[in-house]
Amino acid sequence: MQGILWTGTEVLCVDDLSVEAPGPRRVAVEVDIAGLCHSDLNPVTGNIPQETPVVLGHEAVGRVVELGADVDQRWHGRRVTLTVLPSCGHCEHCRSGHEHWCRSSASRPHSPFSRHGQPVHQFVRLGAFAARTVVNESQLIPLPETLDPKVAAMLGCATVTAFGAARQQARIGPDDKVLVTGAGGVGLNAIIAARYYGARHITAYDAHESKRALALRCGADAFHTPDTAESLASIAPDNGFDVLLECTGVPALLREGFLTMGWGGRAVIVGLPTRGTELNLEVRDLFNDKALLGCRMGSVPPRRFIPELAAAVGRGELDLTPVVSTIVAPDEVNELIASLGRGEIARGYLDFRDR
Repeated sequence: MQGILWTGTEVLCVDDLSVEAPGPRRVAVEVDIAGLCHSDLNPVTGNIPQETPVVLGHEAVGRVVELGADVDQRWHGRRVTLTVLPSCGHCEHCRSGHEHWCRSSASRPHSPFSRHGQPVHQFVRLGAFAARTVVNESQLIPLPETLDPKVAAMLGCATVTAFGAARQQARIGPDDKVLVTGAGGVGLNAIIAARYYGARHITAYDAHESKRALALRCGADAFHTPDTAESLASIAPDNGFDVLLECTGVPALLREGFLTMGWGGRAVIVGLPTRGTELNLEVRDLFNDKALLGCRMGSVPPRRFIPELAAAVGRGELDLTPVVSTIVAPDEVNELIASLGRGEIARGYLDFRDR
C-alpha cells in the first residue's frame, strides 16, 4: 500500500506500507485526497516531538470501506472527512456538547501501520497520507457526495480551525476590524471566515508578497508584508484592531499583534508555536478588557460544526476554492513541501485515488 513516511531523516513515498484491519469501534477509510498542512511538517522541523517512522497527514477525504466490531453499520460506504479529535461519547464533556474537550483526544492509540513487519506510527491519530488508514468511529464526519473533494478534505482541518477561531473564540461581528497574520491555508480560510461573519475591515499580513492577490481574493481589504509595513502598529487602524487571528505560530508576531489591539480586543492563537515557546507580555497589557485565547482545531465540536460548513458551501454561501492550489501524485510530496516552504501555494493536495 502507498503511504508517505517521515523516517526521522527524510520524507519518503513508499509502496510497501501495511495497515491492519479495524478493531472494535474503529473503521478503515480509503483516502481519496489529503491536504498538506504546515502542521504535517512539525515533526520534520522538530517543532513537535514525534516517534519515527510515522505516516504523516491529518487532512483528508475518503470513504469508509471496512468496519470493526460495535460500529454503526450505516457508516459502510459513506463519504467522510476526518477529524484529529476522537471522543468517547460518555464523559462529562461529551455529554455537555463539548466533545472537543474529551480527554480521549489526547490519547495515543495503537497504530494500525507497519512496514516490513516493524511498527510505523500514526500522526495525530490519523496518518492520512496513506491509501488507507484506520481511525476511531468518532473521527468520521459525513459529507455530501457533491462536494468538491479538495474542499471536502480541507474542512477537516484548515477550514474548521479558521472558522471556529473566528466564530467561537474571536466572536467576529459586523463592526470588527480584523488582523490576520499568516496567509497560508489556515490564514486564508481565516480571512474568508472573517468576511463570512461580517467583519468591517480585514488586514492580512504575510512574509510572502506572492500571497497578496490570493489574500485579496479571499476577502482581505489590505495586505502587507514586512517590506511594506514598518511594524504591525504602523498598519493598525485608529483605536487598534478588534480581533487578531494569529496563524503563523511565531511568538513575536503574536506579541506585536496583541499590542496593536484596542480596548476589548480578542487575540486568538491559531498557529501552533514550537514546543517550549514563551510569550512576554505584561499583565497590564490585558487591562483594557483585552483577551488572549487559545484555539485547538477551532475550539468547536467537529461533528456538528463541519457539517454546518459543508452545508454552507453546498448552498453557495461559502466559496473556499481560492485556497485550493494544486494536486499532485504522492511521489511528488517533496516537491509539494518545497513549494509550501517557498510560499508558492496555499493548500496543496496528494491524490491517492490511483490505487
